[in-house]
Amino acid sequence: MLVIQEDKIEKYIAVSITCMVCTMRIATAVSEIACGIALLLAILLWHKGKRSFSLSENIRGYMKAYGVFMLCAVPSLIFSDSPADSTKAYFGMWVWRYVPFVVIAVFIKRREYLLNMLAVYMTVSSAECMISLAQVMKNANPNFRAVGFGGNELTFGGIICMLLPVALVILMDSSFETRLKKAAFFAVISSVIGLLCNKSRGAWLAELIMVPVVTFRYLKQNKKLLLALLVVILSIAGFMLSNPHYMRRVQSITNTRTDRSNADRIRVWKSAKKMVQDHPVTGVGQGQFKNHYKKYKLRRERQNLTHTHNNFVQVSVENGIIGLAGLLYFVGAHLYISLRNYCKHKNPYDILVFTIFLGYICLFGQIDYSLGSSVGIRVMWFLMAVLLKLKETEIRRCELLQ
Repeated sequence: MLVIQEDKIEKYIAVSITCMVCTMRIATAVSEIACGIALLLAILLWHKGKRSFSLSENIRGYMKAYGVFMLCAVPSLIFSDSPADSTKAYFGMWVWRYVPFVVIAVFIKRREYLLNMLAVYMTVSSAECMISLAQVMKNANPNFRAVGFGGNELTFGGIICMLLPVALVILMDSSFETRLKKAAFFAVISSVIGLLCNKSRGAWLAELIMVPVVTFRYLKQNKKLLLALLVVILSIAGFMLSNPHYMRRVQSITNTRTDRSNADRIRVWKSAKKMVQDHPVTGVGQGQFKNHYKKYKLRRERQNLTHTHNNFVQVSVENGIIGLAGLLYFVGAHLYISLRNYCKHKNPYDILVFTIFLGYICLFGQIDYSLGSSVGIRVMWFLMAVLLKLKETEIRRCELLQ
């Protein structure tokens, strides 16, 4: 009876976490409640079967790296002008948003649940991308940028950045189940549509690097896949070349003079440099950028930016050199562990973990403070945790067959 009860609790955790990640951009309150329920159920399951839970060496490595980063951010709380506010921001950003990864990594073991979680999320995200198409078709302004379910354009772009490589690999790799491939098929089509409708130049550039990385192995082995991808790329290129607005959008990528978005990023980085010079070791304090920025803001920066639009610059400002060192270790460890594992075993899970992290934190994080996006970072943790656990179930399945 106890085993059956524990299995049901695991199922409810999977449902709660999936509800959380699928409702973040639709109903924030529902998403937060679902996350809280998942955490409470996880604590209950841990209490019922303490000795049955263990983490793989790889997942422990990822968690330790993140733990180092969290420790390195602590001094910025102590020396902040407002320690209480900084501590609140710290727990909100680095602790609470990490809950989905921990819960999935520790408590979800069944492949069936993991597959369903990923399939449902891809389906919901596909629907959001199609909604973005309807938004563009309804709006006559050529400069309009679709936001899907709503919120910030860059948040939507960052999510698609992660979704497209995952869907592509699931489609190309034979180890994934057919029902998951069906969800991936629609996710690939809708993600391309979403990228075009969202018009995020940062997402475009990130995908130009990420897609070749994840598809290289498969394209090398299958010439038909290579031909199909070339047709898709040429079709997208033809569409953009025939559309003056998209051409201007592409040409503006390197424009740091008349393009306000680019120019203001440069300006806020200049201000950030002065902030770091004045607070080099522990920074201005977690979550305190806005309070200090008004003293350093350049007059020509007219958007009144709330962050630096760069992960590494933002952490340097708020957490100082100590925090930046922690971030660099965290990033380096995640990339090293996933790439090392992929080179050893050539499985789809590690290359996807590597690519998701590289794309969202390192590439997209050069033009946006993606670490600070509550939605984007939790989607990343969700995808990474599900993929790592799917890898473990695949290993167990292979061991049983032997």
